[in-house]
Amino acid sequence: MRNQRTITDLPLEVLDLIFKNLRNLRDKLRLAQVHEHLGKGFAYHSRNDYKRFCPKIYFPVRLYRVLLAECGPSIVEFTCGSDTWSDLLAKSIAKHCPNLESVNISVSLRNSMSVQTFLLNMANSLISVEIKLNDNCQSPRILNAVAELKNLRKLLYEGYMDRGVNQLHKLVAMEELRLDYQGRGYRCRSVNLLQICGPMTNLRCLTVTNICIFPAEGFHSMIWPNLKDLKMQNCEISSVIPDCPKLKTVCLKFCKCRIRGYVCSFILKNGKNIEEIDESCEPAPFDGHSFLEVIRNCRKLQLFSTPMGGIKIYQALVSSLVDILKENEMARKEPFELILYCRDKLRWIRRFLHRTSYPQVIHTLYLYKF
Repeated sequence: MRNQRTITDLPLEVLDLIFKNLRNLRDKLRLAQVHEHLGKGFAYHSRNDYKRFCPKIYFPVRLYRVLLAECGPSIVEFTCGSDTWSDLLAKSIAKHCPNLESVNISVSLRNSMSVQTFLLNMANSLISVEIKLNDNCQSPRILNAVAELKNLRKLLYEGYMDRGVNQLHKLVAMEELRLDYQGRGYRCRSVNLLQICGPMTNLRCLTVTNICIFPAEGFHSMIWPNLKDLKMQNCEISSVIPDCPKLKTVCLKFCKCRIRGYVCSFILKNGKNIEEIDESCEPAPFDGHSFLEVIRNCRKLQLFSTPMGGIKIYQALVSSLVDILKENEMARKEPFELILYCRDKLRWIRRFLHRTSYPQVIHTLYLYKF
């Protein structure tokens, strides 16, 4: 027959209808790999369906490579567990996904070298990286590879840390940094946090867990100019922290401060814009007088979570608290909320609160598991 037509001659709009009627992704990719035009039809049909690419463990890698070849430019996020990682898949992503911006990867001993190579291959496009090292993985080069991602704005790292963590100071574009040390035999890992974060002038959110903050040996900046959220959990504070003039949230959970009175003085010094404080430190950072000073100086403070350790509750203290909150009421967007980790102290505060002139200025809550 003259001018015989086949499926490869159909326009993309018609191929879109054909792909819609196929049962599952396997069938679609099997058809897409038959001919270049059918591959284009699959890409047209998929549009932005694979903007976030999350491979599954039992799906054939050869078919995923077809997907990446056709839809790679539309992929911006990649999430992969250590059990679904494949060297061939990583190479295909590096080849076909020039717009990849964000990765979330679990790392084991089996795939650690491949992950390092992959990160370095994607260094020019990545702006967000989440890395979780499995318990048995103590790869010495993962952090060195991460430190080469010059455009990185967000890094969430969980697992073992070696000296490579000190190379993170190269990431000067960083806006959000989370370091969660998970190691055997040590409660905290000594990290030169001050020198790491010093060059990160755009840093807005800093979260560290199981970290020992010690005085830096060399020069480092004594101001974090744009930091708004500071969160520390199970940390030891043995050094003065740089000033944070834009700080809004302070969270110090189960932390030990080796500098007497420093937690209180840090909050007072940077309290102009603080809206939320959550502390459970050792030793207790406040007495009755310094607690009231924090309330007075942090005029925008809306939420204060604390065990109130070392503070004796009595009528004059609660009355002074209410008077200060009443004076600062216009500076806050919402009523002040006090969350206590001690039921007995909450009971006494509520009892004295009813005897004040303006008890509605404060909401009190008890939190058992914190």
